[in-house]
Amino acid sequence: MQNNLFEFQQRPVNGRRVKQARELRALTQGALADAIGVDQTMIAHIERATKQPSADVLEGLTTELNFPKNFFYQESSPEFPRGSLLFRAKSGVGKRIVAQAHAHAEIAFEMVLRLSVAVSLVPVRLASSADPMEGARQTRAVMCTPPGPLPEFIRAIERLGVLIIPLPDLPGCEAFAVWAGPAREYPVIGLVVERAHDRIRMSAAHELGHLVLHRSLSGGTQDMETQAYRFAAELLMPAKDIAEDLRSEKLNIFRLAALKQKWNVSMQALARRARDLQVISDRQYSYLMRQMSMKGWRTEEPTWAPQQVEKPRALRKLLEVAFGSPIKINRVAKDLNVSESFVKTILDMCAAAPGEHAVQRKNSNRGGVVPFGRRKGHG
Repeated sequence: MQNNLFEFQQRPVNGRRVKQARELRALTQGALADAIGVDQTMIAHIERATKQPSADVLEGLTTELNFPKNFFYQESSPEFPRGSLLFRAKSGVGKRIVAQAHAHAEIAFEMVLRLSVAVSLVPVRLASSADPMEGARQTRAVMCTPPGPLPEFIRAIERLGVLIIPLPDLPGCEAFAVWAGPAREYPVIGLVVERAHDRIRMSAAHELGHLVLHRSLSGGTQDMETQAYRFAAELLMPAKDIAEDLRSEKLNIFRLAALKQKWNVSMQALARRARDLQVISDRQYSYLMRQMSMKGWRTEEPTWAPQQVEKPRALRKLLEVAFGSPIKINRVAKDLNVSESFVKTILDMCAAAPGEHAVQRKNSNRGGVVPFGRRKGHG
């Protein structure tokens, strides 16, 4: 029998990619199956790679999950552990939200690895310490910041080589941290950017604490969470710098409101810092918390002046360097095998460059970014 040397063999669909896209859309297997008109067991088989989807089913998957077919033909993403998302899951955040946050950051991180073929990433200059206070002081020293409040805090974190991935507004989720990559060499923070300015800064500082203090992040304890908070408090409100502000006048809610404008942290964080530094007693702290509760400020604090909006910049800058500015979303999506809507979501949540001017690429290859899997060390 003559062999057909030119017979076309279609690449198999990667079931892990189907699961990744489904979790990104916060769909159960049953909901996805209903949407494309198949049984739930079929979706389970596809995700376990025990069955391949028919052409019609694959078309349904691409439409419902809003990803191009090439996305599902790719090999699996590089390892992206859940990191401090393990803590979020234990603190009552739903498993579907945790999975959605993880899938979003995982795909964005893979984009960065591909972009790193064409552009240089910021070198990692992150301190490492087992002590929260010392770790915070070392971090401020590396940041080369003056005493007092930290200006442009999100950008200062990115300049340490930490990749901040903006997350969509997910209920119950604020941020998470993970050391990712083949050798766990990339510090990553996932951050919900649609929050109050002071909450964003404290969340980012807390997760930075996990990166500095807890390199493995393979399991979470309340002690680790407490250590991360102590790191964040010392980083944003150094004891030697803020003590005089807390002691100079009677610490009531009006004084807390004034200090909030200076230090760019919440009134609640300032009150807790005053208690921890023994500026006020536990009883005074409880009284301040009750006052804020009566005014409804425990869930949403008031603002008395326009607040500076801080958004991560590094991921968008990588895209600008790799593809030029203004960024053509359709080209980015095609080269990186993701959906245009995913690229647009990322861009909308990042800070744009002043003037959106074009920048020079690191190398002369303008034919696109090398597809994932062709670079040594990231396969």
